[in-house]
Amino acid sequence: MNGPGASAAVASRVIRLGLTAPFRWRLSMLTLSLFLAAGSLAAPSCAGKEMPSTASTIRAVPSNTPGASQAEVPSDTQSPAPVPAEYQATYGNLKAALDAFETYLNSQGPPKNSTIFGAELLPANCNRGEELLQPGVMASVTLFLDRLQSLGVQGVTIPIHYPLYSPEFPRFAEYVAFYKQVVQEVRRRGMKLDVESHVIFANTPFSPIKWDYSKLTFDDYKTARRDVITRVINDLHPDFLNIGAEPDTEATLLGMKDLLDPQKYTDYISYLLDGLDRGNTKVVAGVGSWGNLDYARDLAAQTSLDGLSLHVYPVVGSSLTKMVEIANIARSHGKFIDFDECWLSKADVMPSNGVASSPEIMRRDAFSFWAPLDQEFLTTMAKYSRLYGVAYLSPFWCSYFFSYLDYSAQTATLNYPDTAVAEARVESQALRDGSFTSTGQLYRTLIAQNG
Repeated sequence: MNGPGASAAVASRVIRLGLTAPFRWRLSMLTLSLFLAAGSLAAPSCAGKEMPSTASTIRAVPSNTPGASQAEVPSDTQSPAPVPAEYQATYGNLKAALDAFETYLNSQGPPKNSTIFGAELLPANCNRGEELLQPGVMASVTLFLDRLQSLGVQGVTIPIHYPLYSPEFPRFAEYVAFYKQVVQEVRRRGMKLDVESHVIFANTPFSPIKWDYSKLTFDDYKTARRDVITRVINDLHPDFLNIGAEPDTEATLLGMKDLLDPQKYTDYISYLLDGLDRGNTKVVAGVGSWGNLDYARDLAAQTSLDGLSLHVYPVVGSSLTKMVEIANIARSHGKFIDFDECWLSKADVMPSNGVASSPEIMRRDAFSFWAPLDQEFLTTMAKYSRLYGVAYLSPFWCSYFFSYLDYSAQTATLNYPDTAVAEARVESQALRDGSFTSTGQLYRTLIAQNG
């Protein structure tokens, strides 16, 4: 590939490769790094190869829909793309899992709670490092916010991790200025702000950031994390601050086995909370639905957290059952759920080495034939949220609100990096045009039904 931002476009969807945290096949940098300069949304190409431009988006027409002043809204839907033969079994198994969970949720009575519907603010992801400080990035942030606002999205999620938000990090003051400006744009649109503050993906193939964790003691790390959290609250005043969402991922990135022990992890979170001036910020921590529920039990029972955080990607195995258990744990301790990451993993088994190790699993996500399942997943997650009193719900891969790739003889043969680049190309065009997929339309409807 050539052209500024092209490497980040590929990295956006492979950042989790090689890590052991199950099912973390989504990102941290993002396709929106394709926004190269203010007013320019050029997409990369692959050297020596013509990339496909087929995509599933719905062209927008003017509308009087509330919140649509910044971007136009879609006028119609497309017929679902046929499921290729090689994916029909997986598709059927995932649908069966979602159907069963929806049946269970329906048996619990009608949803009675109101939830804040958010989305990931992908262009502001801290794992991009110095790319965030390039000219034109703020233009991509504001455009993305405008498009989310036109869907009725009520809040955004932004990761701001250690050590990027620490004074010893290169260009620290510039990052602070960048995120303050991002937050101003968020607040100007009347949106809520959820900040995830954990550890950055340094020293991996999926972030340009290099940072030496090897000499970092657990005690020094706790002190540094406490400093970052305090700065985030004082500088940015988020509505929700997630200080520990996935202990397994954090432990893997740092090489700190203590984080894999639920009690030690709980003690660590308690240290971060002790004497913390939270202001009006609600502070949460928790676990992915694939994880050990002892984390949720201990955090709920032994800390002063305002709520438990929840991440959901797989829908097979015990993942969906654990969602209900986590909600019940939170409720029994008077805490809410901050559901600030979710998307449907396109795998119908739970391999011991995790979906994150498979580029083939990850490349599936881009294709439009998955859209009906993405929509069923979002519908089910919204129903769960309103039924169990989730305070905030935020889908991760909201890029698919704007575009998918169509599955064809041409796109079927692309490897994972080329698939990511091709999808990024059509996504940037859709954002320029104010176009939405049927999945984006569905999310708008879910927000409108929230009451």
